[in-house]
Amino acid sequence: MRFEGRCAVVTGGGGGFGKAFGSALAAEGCNVVLADVNQELLAKNEAEINQAGGGKALAVLCDVTSGEAVQAMAAKAVESFGSLDILINNAGGSMGVPRDTIDQVKEEDWDKVVSLNLKGTFLCTKAAAGYMKQAGYGKIVNLSSITARMGGQLTPVQYVSAKGAIISFTRHVAQELGPFGINVNAVAPGIVLTGERLEKMWYGRKSDEERQAYVSQVPLRRLGSPQEISDAVLYLCSDQAGIITGVTLDINGGMFSA
Repeated sequence: MRFEGRCAVVTGGGGGFGKAFGSALAAEGCNVVLADVNQELLAKNEAEINQAGGGKALAVLCDVTSGEAVQAMAAKAVESFGSLDILINNAGGSMGVPRDTIDQVKEEDWDKVVSLNLKGTFLCTKAAAGYMKQAGYGKIVNLSSITARMGGQLTPVQYVSAKGAIISFTRHVAQELGPFGINVNAVAPGIVLTGERLEKMWYGRKSDEERQAYVSQVPLRRLGSPQEISDAVLYLCSDQAGIITGVTLDINGGMFSA
């Protein structure tokens, strides 16, 4: 088991990716703190992970846009499991804001999407970095998106901009934290249907012909699965990727490659 005795924080722990990451980590012996604002979904994912055996899951209500809440969540992880070794900055999304043209984007919509995706990543990284520096060890993986590379066919400009900034944030923080034995990387998935929200976007905003046209542009001719993204994230969290830092791994079936 690659993560026996480790503790990981997974933000957005109530969602589809949150469950996939948490389940995969726990299956390899990791204790997992699932952080989210949705208590019902958190409790469901916590229960399912704990029923499966392996590492323990702990649900913690946390708004990642609040520095106070994030610091409390990180402290709870250390109090419960003795360390904070891994951070997966998964919380994000477009929050249902309209995909307006740039001249029509509302300032409040810009602020809330950028705050969730970018500020949340910053605050959680800030909170985890102190514990990791003390330990001389840490793995941080940030969730970006193919939209950061290519623009958004389904997503608004706020989301695209925040996910692009996460790539630069990852590169900078990797250089800063590297001397302390901390690896900081990102993944940029293509479209992955991880739950109701994304399925609604995929099926509701695109016709059959548009979906087929999109998939036809993917060299592997299919969308990725949550498990495939999880496999890549866990690799970056593992000691097998010990020399890798500051990298954004594009996981999109070949639609974009850096």
